[in-house]
Amino acid sequence: MAERTCETCGAKNDVGARFCATCDAYLGWDVGRSTLGGDALTGTIPRVVGTVPTDTTAAAGTAAAGTAAAGTTAPGAGTGGSSAASGTATDVPTVDGSGAVTEAAATEPAVTIPAEGEPEPGDRDPSRYDPPDVDVTTPEVTIAQDAPARVELSIENTSTIVDGYVIEAVDPPAWLELTHPDTHLMPGERRTVPVSLTMRPGVLVLAQRLTLAFVVRSMEDPRLTIDASVHVTVPPRGPRISLEARPTLIRLEDSGSGSLSLRLDNRGANYPQTVGLSGSDPESVVRFAFSPAVVEVPAGAMVEAAVNFTAPQPAPGQQLNRQLTVTASNDEGPITAIVTLVQHTTPAPVDQPIRVRLQPSTLRIADASDADFDVHVDNRGGHNGVTVSLAGNDPEHRLAFAFAPARFLAVPGHITRAHGRVRAHLPARGSTATHPFTVVASDGTNDVEASGVLEITSSAAAITTAELQVEPPKLNVGTRREGRFAVIVDNRRGAEPLHVTFSARSEDGMARATFAPPQLAVGPGGVGQSQLRVSSPHPPANQVGVRRLEVEATDGAQSLSAAAELTQTAPNRRGPASKWLVIIGAILVVIGALSPWFAGFPPLLPFVEWIRELLTLSAFTVGAQVVEPPLRLVLLVLALMMAFGLAGKAGGLTRKSAILVVLLSVGFLIFLAITSFVPELALGLPIVWFGAVLGYIGGVLARPRT
Repeated sequence: MAERTCETCGAKNDVGARFCATCDAYLGWDVGRSTLGGDALTGTIPRVVGTVPTDTTAAAGTAAAGTAAAGTTAPGAGTGGSSAASGTATDVPTVDGSGAVTEAAATEPAVTIPAEGEPEPGDRDPSRYDPPDVDVTTPEVTIAQDAPARVELSIENTSTIVDGYVIEAVDPPAWLELTHPDTHLMPGERRTVPVSLTMRPGVLVLAQRLTLAFVVRSMEDPRLTIDASVHVTVPPRGPRISLEARPTLIRLEDSGSGSLSLRLDNRGANYPQTVGLSGSDPESVVRFAFSPAVVEVPAGAMVEAAVNFTAPQPAPGQQLNRQLTVTASNDEGPITAIVTLVQHTTPAPVDQPIRVRLQPSTLRIADASDADFDVHVDNRGGHNGVTVSLAGNDPEHRLAFAFAPARFLAVPGHITRAHGRVRAHLPARGSTATHPFTVVASDGTNDVEASGVLEITSSAAAITTAELQVEPPKLNVGTRREGRFAVIVDNRRGAEPLHVTFSARSEDGMARATFAPPQLAVGPGGVGQSQLRVSSPHPPANQVGVRRLEVEATDGAQSLSAAAELTQTAPNRRGPASKWLVIIGAILVVIGALSPWFAGFPPLLPFVEWIRELLTLSAFTVGAQVVEPPLRLVLLVLALMMAFGLAGKAGGLTRKSAILVVLLSVGFLIFLAITSFVPELALGLPIVWFGAVLGYIGGVLARPRT
């Protein structure tokens, strides 16, 4: 029958046992992780190269802090965490060598009562105070980083007063935190109080099983305590160890032995893992030696083991690649790492043939037909001089070769250099031709070749890389007949001078273009400019004309073109005529208003005489001397209104004023004909009428055309 050996105390247990029957150590995570073929693996911990914080390091820090404070504060003072300080009737649960609390110590809660002769609190009535009754309803709990444990305590207040209770852990591990809600109970009340056990963050807690002792303490009388305990299990969590070989590529020169290191990483698991190391290769000829052969990787740690190996060397001058497989195994399965072994041996010393190399092997020339290069004849592997003849060859038979010297002695142990030149015809402009070729070095028996490539580039014509621009591309000259453009030739990307001749034409052929200068020479990398003057007839009246021009610059073989637009507006001749007619008409109305209207009568009477005429009240006086002066004044105002009508857009005020001038003057004559008689007319009224007609015509011309 298979048995499992406890690694803590060495006792034999059944293969399916989860806890050691002797020391109560937890055995559940040992299945497959520390056995190989069912047999326990006893490993050695090699050099540790990396760790993460674990509960052991946290406990060490806590113990150091406790030791530093031991000289000033007694353990459990003020907290009742120690049975000696609280006068506990039973002993605190004992802990065996494995760190686990024995079952006998955690079976029944222990009641702490005041020692005989100990003074009572000043206001304490002994008959009203009794220790609580505590039952642990969850004696077994499991805790994880993401799953706190819940311990349920059934607490009964046996006192005759309301009392509250504090639950404290006794010497808890550094990674454990204990919290509970308020526990104030009425007299005789029993309540289930949940106690939460959580792990502190940032610490890897090792897989373990421990008995946690805690104290339920009365708030009214801290001397009244009850001790209880619960079994806490931290289950194993985390991945299997990872295996890394360093280095993964090993090169051996003329050697059959080598070494490498293995890193076994268990920093992600909270339990130790033990593996046996082995190595293999497809040919089964490599021998491995591991130190140690069985490795125990502690929880939260990364260790490094050394590996030495020996492998047969390949034949002289040969290279052999082998794939080495290093395996870490236990009953959970193998973990492998691959290492590539490259072995190379020096060949036997023999005379090596000469080698030929071209420097450079790729020749690039522009706008030239000859290219120079060096031929390196390498005789460093030879022990005797070799007479070499050089020759060139190309498959297209378009190249010519020359060497200096063409025949020479290649000195042993050295590189001999010769000068070479190759010639080819230039390709078409703006194109590149590639010619592969070989240089042959012959010693009379053997030929050694070196390959090269000749790339010949012929620069493109300057006009193919130049640009033609017209500034501005669109020009509005209004009512003018002529516009000016700047024609720019950009040869900044060209490698040759550019000579161009300009020309321009419009789509309808109505525009006439002249250039200054008509021809332009632009150097490589430069910019040239010519002025284009375009003359075009006006478009039809009240229209806008657009002349589209195509500007061209040619070097005689190729040309560049650019587009331009000339926008013109038809001149408005009605406007000036309207203004002049209105102004002349207004002036004539003013002249006529101040001139004599009737023959034999002055244009204006003095004021005194005008008053006297009003007093006489003769028929003619009433018509001519009473109405005429105010009418003349009205005509002067209307003349001014005709002139002010020019400020409007349609000339309406001018036309209305002209009509009123005619109507008032003609109405005055009709008034005279009715009331008295009409004297012989002088030039005044005809001038007024002629001015009104001119002003009206000007007002009509001021109206915009539709």
